[in-house]
Amino acid sequence: MDHPARGDQLAYQRYFAGMDASMDQKAAFLAAHLVTDPGARILDLGCGSGALSARLAALAPGAEVVGLDIDPQSVALARGKYPLPNLAFEVGDAAAVHGPADAVVSCSMLHHIYTYGPRPYDEGAAEAAVRAHIASLRPGGLLVLRDFCVDGAPDETCLLDLSDNPGPDGRSDIDMLRDFATRARPLDALGSGFPLEDLGDSGDGRRRFRLPRRWSAEFLLRKDYRTDWEIELREQYAFWTVEHFARLAEAAGTRVIRAAPVLNPWIVQHRFDGKVRRLDERLRPLPWPATNMVLVAQRVAPGRALRLREQRLDPTPPDYLRLSAWSGDGKAYDLIQRPTGAVDFLPYTIEASRLRVLVRGGWPRPAMVMMRRGGDVGEEIRSGHAVEMISLASDGHDPAADFQARSGIAIPDAAAIEELLAFLPSAGMVDEATRGFAVRLDAQPAQRPAPRPPGLAFDAGALQSADAQGLLRAAEVGMLPDGRLELMVRALSHRLGLPAGAWVGDAFTPPAADLPATTWAHAARPAGTPFVPQTAVSGFLRRVRSVFGEDLLGPDGPVPGARQALEMAIPARHSTWTVSILPTCRDTAGRLVIGIERRVLPAAQLRFGDAALPCVPAWRVPLLPDAADPLLSAAAQAMGCDAGALTRLGAAYHPSLGITPERVQPFVLPADALPTDKRSWLDFVALDELLARAREVRDGHLLIAAFRLAGMTGLA
Repeated sequence: MDHPARGDQLAYQRYFAGMDASMDQKAAFLAAHLVTDPGARILDLGCGSGALSARLAALAPGAEVVGLDIDPQSVALARGKYPLPNLAFEVGDAAAVHGPADAVVSCSMLHHIYTYGPRPYDEGAAEAAVRAHIASLRPGGLLVLRDFCVDGAPDETCLLDLSDNPGPDGRSDIDMLRDFATRARPLDALGSGFPLEDLGDSGDGRRRFRLPRRWSAEFLLRKDYRTDWEIELREQYAFWTVEHFARLAEAAGTRVIRAAPVLNPWIVQHRFDGKVRRLDERLRPLPWPATNMVLVAQRVAPGRALRLREQRLDPTPPDYLRLSAWSGDGKAYDLIQRPTGAVDFLPYTIEASRLRVLVRGGWPRPAMVMMRRGGDVGEEIRSGHAVEMISLASDGHDPAADFQARSGIAIPDAAAIEELLAFLPSAGMVDEATRGFAVRLDAQPAQRPAPRPPGLAFDAGALQSADAQGLLRAAEVGMLPDGRLELMVRALSHRLGLPAGAWVGDAFTPPAADLPATTWAHAARPAGTPFVPQTAVSGFLRRVRSVFGEDLLGPDGPVPGARQALEMAIPARHSTWTVSILPTCRDTAGRLVIGIERRVLPAAQLRFGDAALPCVPAWRVPLLPDAADPLLSAAAQAMGCDAGALTRLGAAYHPSLGITPERVQPFVLPADALPTDKRSWLDFVALDELLARAREVRDGHLLIAAFRLAGMTGLA
């Protein structure tokens, strides 16, 4: 594969500085699924500067990490900068087989193979490279591929509004677009360029152009590479959809844990927002193009599960989940119940001052692949397998026996188990309190098959060790969908006084505001037991019974595996999305304070003896709005605030994967942007006081929002 040199050493350093600005986010996509047991072999193909290889070597000090790149100068720079004992750098072809490995990482490399393959813009070369990546893996090994994905339909057009303000090199974005439209794909033997129509002044000082939507994305993603423009001009970044990536990986014998487009918040903030505008032909704002796509896939052995599917609805009436009705406080509520409660266990050790935890990898969660009632946001493909805690449906009367039964591991002594949290994962819908226990182990066991609980027909996955900080980074970028595992890791880190690590989500600076703060005791004041059972349900919730199928890897493709009927709970007239908004500011003493709503709910009464529930303001989304960012728009409408004031508080999460496909997208809002009428129904409490009393907090959404805010602002 031919590859152009980038110039002298300063040119390489400048180029890598831009690439490495998002390195924390890149590493986060690996952290939830990467096996880091001693002796593991991890390959970073197309390692470039070596920064990601070094992160992996630090994350897995007992593993052997090899960074490989075709460019000798890049390899020489990496060797000099990262002299770690478990890290080596080699010159070689990243598109070849380099096994056997426990993990293969391919980051921003595949589009180079596509561009500079045996013939320019060669899909066959890219496909061969993906298959070589997978062939380099041992069974159970992990492929993490991060590159670009196409934006929009093949013939879709859009409108792009650009400024004529000169950039650092004297050229404006308009100059760059015109040049790009003439010379894009210059290596193509059939000719370069794409159609670009100048529509004149857009009315606000910008100039409007019509062009293919896919080429608008290509332009936006490269327009700021002024110094390296001539090299970047040759490359076509995106050539496959997310689905194409997923199906190719699956056909090569991997379980696609997740394939999805992603947005780098730094790029959005510094290169898109306020600098360009993109519209469809009806003048509606288009979402920003994905800055990358990420695919995480695990090579499976023949006969193991590739994916779960919701195959069909089952006409048998639901008989596992119970639906009850309650009235009180002038309102009526429906609640879903399981026959027993839920108990979560987080086994842990502390190694070299870092927290490591034992988790279940590849655990089947059909709720993740259910038909999206009420719509979805973005293109995302999941196999239906999660990383989560060791958990079970139990009343928790004998935690030690529960833990040994589900994990196969005996607790060393009675003092090794500690209850960290007791909370309602989804208080407005699910009548279930989760009890979370931390379990101190003498040492992390080696990876092993997870015990199969009674009644489970599907592949039960494996027990494996994980770096706690890595799990939190994965949660912040959407690679760890189980909110309960994230919450337990954050609570345990806080309890032990261990750092949660650097935040990789959107940035937020809390404003100063002179708001009267109260105590947690006041916010949690009792409300009594006003709720009484009712015979007739209100119709807010529905129980859905579906047959889920497990497709296995066969000799010539997927073959049918186990089929199992399972029940889930969904809102009857709403989407399965919830948005939460945490108002935040610093008080006159400089403390972070957060706005808490005090609700009165039957689930709190039933599980904790009092109906009062201090919680984060949250709303179920009736229908996703027709907007460039539907969840952001839904949150702004619910709070009655300006959408520009809201910041995502990490990625969306599932609060209760065993019962419902509900997903929650949290936001943070500067308290001074709160509508005046909303301030009166909030209590403002110091964040550090709430975290210190986390065992008393019963709203799972509030706990996740508070711990995430602590990580976002450097308090954790």
